[in-house]
Amino acid sequence: MIPTRLPSILLLASAAFAQLQPLHTSSRWILDSANKRFKLRCINWAGHMEANIPEGLQHASIESIANIISDSGFNCVRLTFSIDMALNQSASVKESFGTLAERTGADKGAVDGLWTRVKEKNAWIENVSVSDAFGKVIDTLGARNIRVILDNHVSHASWCCNLDDGNGWWDQGSIYVDSNSRFFNTDNWNKGLAAIATFAAAHPAVAGIGLRNEIREVPVVQNRGDWYKFITQGATSVHTANKDLLIIMGGTLSSTDASFLRTSPLDRTPYGDKVVWEWHQYTFSPPWIASFKNCALWKTLVGGFTGFLLQQNQAYTGPLWLSEFGFGMAGGPPDRSGIGSQDDYDYLRCLVEYVTANDGDWALWAIQGNYYVRDGTVDKDEPWGLLNGEWTAWRNPAVRDVLGNMFAQTQGP
Repeated sequence: MIPTRLPSILLLASAAFAQLQPLHTSSRWILDSANKRFKLRCINWAGHMEANIPEGLQHASIESIANIISDSGFNCVRLTFSIDMALNQSASVKESFGTLAERTGADKGAVDGLWTRVKEKNAWIENVSVSDAFGKVIDTLGARNIRVILDNHVSHASWCCNLDDGNGWWDQGSIYVDSNSRFFNTDNWNKGLAAIATFAAAHPAVAGIGLRNEIREVPVVQNRGDWYKFITQGATSVHTANKDLLIIMGGTLSSTDASFLRTSPLDRTPYGDKVVWEWHQYTFSPPWIASFKNCALWKTLVGGFTGFLLQQNQAYTGPLWLSEFGFGMAGGPPDRSGIGSQDDYDYLRCLVEYVTANDGDWALWAIQGNYYVRDGTVDKDEPWGLLNGEWTAWRNPAVRDVLGNMFAQTQGP
């Protein structure tokens, strides 16, 4: 009996292993180890805030969250982290929650109750480190053939992003602006990226690392020439530590503008076939505002800011991943699928048209129905969260129909 079953077991194991092999790029495509396209259809999952672990474990087990992600049709998770966590991976989760109230201004009794609920839903967590918790999340997703992109969201563990949160631009840039750079220690950033790349080697579901979320200069004042200098440093830190990883790079203006690459392409030669471009888009992003909310004009503007990177056979050609887009998930009438505002609905319909026409890679913001602590509030609701406050189901199932063909793969190499 055992010999009869063994070949099928080995085949299943081999197939599962192959699905977690390193990814690479060719022209505008991300490919798997068999050189077949791997289209990123992702959900963001925040792990960069003060608790120093992925959100939501007070409401559900990691296994149940991973099951929802898999059952919803996503094949990857953009899992965010801070440099604070990356450089202090041995810190215990218990200690992190023990000081969470003091560090966030939240009520201590509410935070103590939060920690109790986390342990009730995830009994394994009480005596582990923050990197163990990240590893458990990653491996649980990997067991369901879901790939993970670890995104360096911030240096200082906290919510983001604006021009005075101190996480926007490298502190060693040619012009230092304290409000925008006070936490963005360039040396620590490079060390943290290398540390996370090394950590990822033990977790094969990790397919890549995002060098920095929403790089944003103070307009006119801070020099975009610094982008080339420091983005190369970060890419080298990751690639030296772990050559299997994709390296995700965004432009400036909060990952909405990479137009400078058209005339001054980045030399990606040192990183082989590993670089992926990323872009973000919301109703408050410059292209939507500048388009006066006209869809045709917005598509033209986006093409000039970032979309051109998909053009074949250019010095800048590469995969282009919409690694963040989001909207108010609920609160609206049925004629706009329950989406919170007319502006969100119009923007989303336009964005879906653009992404599906290009068969682009994407990642929706975000899975979390709420946060451990945000703005001093325990269990603060996330109205842009895909899941409800109990992390049991989609907040608004009608959103799936609006996203529509974004899940389909219609183009390839």
